[in-house]
Order: sequence, then C-alpha cells, then structure tokens
Amino acid sequence: MTFTVKLLLLAALIACLVLITASTFLTPVSNDAGAYLTIADGWLAGKLPYRDLFDHKTPGIYALYALILALSGRSLVAVQLIQLAGQIACAGLVMWLAWRWWSRLAGALAGLLMLYGSAAFAGPHLTTEAWVAVCLAAGLAALLWQTERPPVQWQWLAAGFCVGLATLFKQTGAFTLAAFALWAWLYGSGWRATVRRWLWLLAGCVLPIAVMAAYFAANGALDDLWRDAIGVNLTNYPRLAFDALLRGNFVNLRSFPLLWLGVLLALIFVRPRLGRSNQFDTATLLWLTLLTGLLPLVHRPYGHYVLQALPPATILAGAGLASAWQWLRQRVAAGEDMDARFRGHDDELAPHRRSRWSGVILAVVLAGVIALALIDLPRWPRYLAYTGGLVRTQDRAAAAVERATQPDEPILVVTDAPQIYFLSNRQPATRWQYLLPVNYTPEREAELAAMITGHTVRTVVTDSADQYWNADLKNVAKRACTFLESFDDRFSLYNCS
Repeated sequence: MTFTVKLLLLAALIACLVLITASTFLTPVSNDAGAYLTIADGWLAGKLPYRDLFDHKTPGIYALYALILALSGRSLVAVQLIQLAGQIACAGLVMWLAWRWWSRLAGALAGLLMLYGSAAFAGPHLTTEAWVAVCLAAGLAALLWQTERPPVQWQWLAAGFCVGLATLFKQTGAFTLAAFALWAWLYGSGWRATVRRWLWLLAGCVLPIAVMAAYFAANGALDDLWRDAIGVNLTNYPRLAFDALLRGNFVNLRSFPLLWLGVLLALIFVRPRLGRSNQFDTATLLWLTLLTGLLPLVHRPYGHYVLQALPPATILAGAGLASAWQWLRQRVAAGEDMDARFRGHDDELAPHRRSRWSGVILAVVLAGVIALALIDLPRWPRYLAYTGGLVRTQDRAAAAVERATQPDEPILVVTDAPQIYFLSNRQPATRWQYLLPVNYTPEREAELAAMITGHTVRTVVTDSADQYWNADLKNVAKRACTFLESFDDRFSLYNCS
C-alpha cells in the first residue's frame, strides 16, 4: 500500500470510530432495546423472562444485559459501552480474517466496512443482531484459524459453540449451522470424516443452548421459554407482502452501496468453488454464511437484520475491492507500458509516462470509491441531531415518571414504548410490557383497559405508536385518568389513582 492509501485508510478508521461512538451514545433506547433492558432489570429483581415478562427473543440478550447491569450498578452507559466494544471486536475479527486470507488492504477495507456497516444498520441501537454478528465472526475465525490445513476437531466444536451462542441472541443465528455443515460436506474427504465434523459442530451448538434450557427447566419455565421464544415466532409473526419486502430491501441496498459493490466484485475475484473438492475453500464458506445470514431479510426487511450477514459480507467485499484495485493497477501499468513501446518511446522513459498516467487513472477511480463511500455523509449530522433530541425527550419522560411514582410502584405503558420502564427504574404492572402484532389479542387489550378503568395501577404512559389498539387504550386513559404531562407529542403521562 502507498503512503496516500495508508493515510486515507487511517482517516477513514478515525471517522468510522467517531461515527459509531456518536451513534451509540446519541441514539435513544429503542422499543426493542427497552424490552431487553426491562427484562434484564426484572430478571435481577426475581422476575423470570417469558414466565413473568413477555418478549419473543431468545434469552441471550437478557442474560448479557442483566450481567452488565449487575456489575455496573445498573448503568445504561455501561451497556452501551459493551455494545460498542462488541462491534469494534467484530470489526477486528473481520479485519484479521480478510488480512490473513487475502491481503493487508483487504483486511483494512473489511474492518472499515464492518464499522460503518454496524452504524448504518443500527448496531449501536442495542440490537440482538449485533451480537449475532460477533458470534458468527468468532465462528468463522475458529474455522479459518489455520491457513495451511483444514479445521480440526476443536475448531468444529468451537464454531458450533459460536453458532449456539448466536442462536441464544436470536433464533435466526441457527441458520448458520446449515452453512457450516454444508461446507464440511463440500470438503470431500469421505462420509465418515464428514459425519465426525457434523457431530463436533452439533455438539458445540447444542452445549450453550442446553445450559440455558436446563436453567429454565430448573425454574419450571421451560414451557414458557418454548412458547414465547419459539412458538410465538412460528405462529404470530407473518412475512411481509412481496412488494414491501422489495421496497425495504432496496432501502438496505441504498443504505451502504459501497458494501454491495464490494460483494459484487467478490463474485468476480473471490468466486466460490462449486462442487466437492479435496481442498477446503475459504470463499465458499463465506458465501454460504452470507446467504444464510441474508435469509431473515426474506421475512422482514428491517435494516438491523443485515447485521447478521455483515461479517461474511464485509470480508468478501474487502477482498473484492482490494482484488479489483490490484487488478486495475496491474492493467493500467501493463496498458501504458505497451502503449509507450508501441509509440516507439525509449524504454527508459516508459516507466515515467506509465507512472504519470496510471496515477491519474487510479486517482479518478479512488475518488469515485471515496465519493460512493461518503454518499450518505450529509445525512449523519441531521440524523444524530434528531436521535439526540429523542434521547432528551425519553429522559424527560422517564424523570417525570420517577417523580410521580415510588421506587417499588409498578407502572403501565399501554403502547410499544417499554424503554420507559427501564429509564424510570420502574417495573411493569403486568406481564404484557407492550402489545405488538406479534402478541396482540383483544383479550390482552381488554386486560390492560380493565387495569386502567379499575384504577389498579396509578401511573399510565402512552406514546404516539400507530397500532390501532394503542389509540384505543390511550382514549381509555384519557377518560379514566387525570392527564399530567406530555413530552413533544411522543409520550403522555396520566395519573389513574
């Protein structure tokens, strides 16, 4: 790498670190993150996930956040710092893999793409998918630890363990097991060897899941875990319409065009090897992991779903961009050398002409890549200013709830803003800390309405969510309770005593 390229990469690294740090601390606690933190808080207070508080994610994120809250004295900043550290560690793993298997430039590009991709696809929003990405990057690192020989038993076991951990953070992490298993089969060294790899892979995957299942079984809540973390997602979480999927995934493409350009270039320069072979192929493993990582986007095109596919995507994109850059340099140099000789220039002058013209061409290409990378730069200040305003609004609403209630007094948030529970350090008055399409029933709406009209809960918080039952419950609170305060038309606080 030239000095100019190194300088540009260093500037990009600093910019990405600043951006992902700002995104972490200027992003409000989202509805999903509010549920995770509330359940983690409740777990520390003796409430078991699924049995006492509803959510439909697997328990890894609650366990991690509960551990951080316990060790930090219930600090949201500590949770955000660990989330940030996880994303940086994931970028480090991705960078190491691309550098080890391709080149230093590929490693640097992959790490930068991972950092920016984490910010662009809501990694700082305390998402479970960010931790799935960390686990899958670790699984890839386990399998690709050695460049000179195929993975041995401990590597398959470690990779399976990482997939199991990913599954504990989100159910779709299990899809990667199929990618790893297929790669084990494609390395054609006989069925016995393949089955042994599968068994080690499966044993590693089952281990963390079995430990967590045993914990819930010991507490009499295994059925609750199965019902909410598995059953609800299979029965109450419908796929979006095809046109909505297309529109949403187009937005995902638009959010980070340089990444997808790199992936397209990887189809040319880092092609997978189709069919069984006596030599294991790194590119094939990455492409298989990328495909299984993108599967959740066939169901819902949420931007943070891309995080699961980001480790293999950024490694491939980094390798594709670096390979394309190297190919271009060689082609430009060879073309100008031939042109100089064809025109009859002295051979001693050809290198100088080649350097001049190749520098112009490569500078134009580099400027185009930088422009593509910075295409969304103008939106970040506005976006961070907007999210910073939401942080302040949430904090004001939570402070008002704290003033209106006692520490041991549960509150009711009748809409999908469970972050208010955690931010105000108050527990939900019911298992249904929120109602969303995934768990809504008329009976549950009636249950919450009865709590309001019966004055069984003193403090009710509403927000501006657009589900129709949220508007209905807000009207119930307006009729049955005394309005106290509103916050930027986002949150409203009622006294129902």
